[in-house]
Amino acid sequence: MKQFYYLIAFCVLVNLQNGYSQSELSRWSFEAGVNYVNVYSVGEDTPQGEFFDEYFNINDHWNLGTYFAGTRSFSDRLSLTAKVSFNEISKWGEDGNDVSVFVDHLEYYGLDGMVNFKILTKSKLKPYVAIGGGYTWIEEGPYNTYSTKESDDDFVGAGTVNGALGLTYDITDRFGVNLQFAYKHSFKEYLTKHFQNSVGVYYNLGKSTSKEETKEVLDTDNDGIEDAYDLCPEVAGKKEFAGCPDTDNDGIPDSLDKCPNEKNIDGGCPSSKSSIQETPSNTNNIEKSPVVIDTQKTVYFEYNSASLDNNAKGILDAIIEMSKNADTITLKIDGHTDNTGEETFNKSLSINRANNVKDYLVTHGIKSENITTNSFGESQPSADNSTEKGRALNRRAKLTIKIFH
Repeated sequence: MKQFYYLIAFCVLVNLQNGYSQSELSRWSFEAGVNYVNVYSVGEDTPQGEFFDEYFNINDHWNLGTYFAGTRSFSDRLSLTAKVSFNEISKWGEDGNDVSVFVDHLEYYGLDGMVNFKILTKSKLKPYVAIGGGYTWIEEGPYNTYSTKESDDDFVGAGTVNGALGLTYDITDRFGVNLQFAYKHSFKEYLTKHFQNSVGVYYNLGKSTSKEETKEVLDTDNDGIEDAYDLCPEVAGKKEFAGCPDTDNDGIPDSLDKCPNEKNIDGGCPSSKSSIQETPSNTNNIEKSPVVIDTQKTVYFEYNSASLDNNAKGILDAIIEMSKNADTITLKIDGHTDNTGEETFNKSLSINRANNVKDYLVTHGIKSENITTNSFGESQPSADNSTEKGRALNRRAKLTIKIFH
């Protein structure tokens, strides 16, 4: 009998994964943990007790088992859970003299469906209420007899109406912990009412939405440098100049070269004896606007983190490299978050993200007074916060860069 129900649980969970598209899977989570069945504190006659009597007496009344569950989210608040649980009941209650009453490890199986409603959605700690129903089987014993057939595999089964209070905590964007206190009411005398409490770890299914997979990999000018790292994304250039061109190959990028089409060493122009400086028309040709690069770049962060990873450092290194050939560089750094967590926490996190970007640039030679920072928390999303991919794209710092010569 036990092997049969384990097989049912396995097949259900496999089908949850295989029966849906990749985008559909992102709405699902898988959960596993331990459950504790208490048949004593349910308001029944001896050897059971009054309702909630010694409810938290774990040693005397809680029977330990396992469970597996799959949850499908419909919104930030509403979800539906299917749960399969296994247990062995040995602690049944107490006699009139407060002496524990034991039974012979009666096998317990539960199959339940619950509708969950989260009370809070932005906090990492999310309380919820749940209602639903299911079907429970308990192996026949001295206090739960229904069948008259003599067998070693007789089970008492009946439907239940369930209610629960719970609390989830998001450890990461993928993993979290779920604590639940449930009451399962049977209207059949041969199946005892009982509490089933549980604690487990859940994992959100679907394709990973790390920055590597959510960002669009673009190379507009086909110079082999992704736009994310390219300070001149629309004009083919060289890697050593962060994607900006050096037409005359004199080692000075065109944006900083007074004479981008003539190779020499005097600021990119021929020497002072050259006829270029003797011709007024040519002199006009080499005058340029003081702002030679005006662009924006974005670096992304992991969930609940302000640390710079290698991708972020690669973008910042390209900016640092270009600044070495410039007279001046100014940057405005705007820190942002997704909408996970409290607003005050997200405001602080966005400050830390902007400051960490600034600190990295200052450490590598850009003057602190040329950098300004702002923090916007969750107030200015660039993508849809209702999806995991959107939240990944909102965990960012946006840089507005101006390079002067």
